[in-house]
Amino acid sequence: MARSESMSQSGRRASSRSHASTTLVSRSALLTLSGISERELSVWEHEDLIAPARVVETNGRREPLYDAPTLKRVRVIRTLAEEFEVNLPGIGIILNLLDRMGG
Repeated sequence: MARSESMSQSGRRASSRSHASTTLVSRSALLTLSGISERELSVWEHEDLIAPARVVETNGRREPLYDAPTLKRVRVIRTLAEEFEVNLPGIGIILNLLDRMGG
């Protein structure tokens, strides 16, 4: 009985993980959800602070798509920049430390 419970729990975890990783939003949706401007997003991408999870081509146009961890990262960057007035190099250092810590 414990074995079947264990198997069903691991199945749920795997299903949960794969389902969460497939949720992607467009660039305009990311801007709306995060409350940042196109300019801010472009600068942060140029500085390699964030990157799209995937880029798809539709009708000859490349469309970047962003996942939930990227949205969370954008919100962290926005908080650091606006509330704590951290500059871009400082934000990069903080993000690097957070990445190393798994956060």
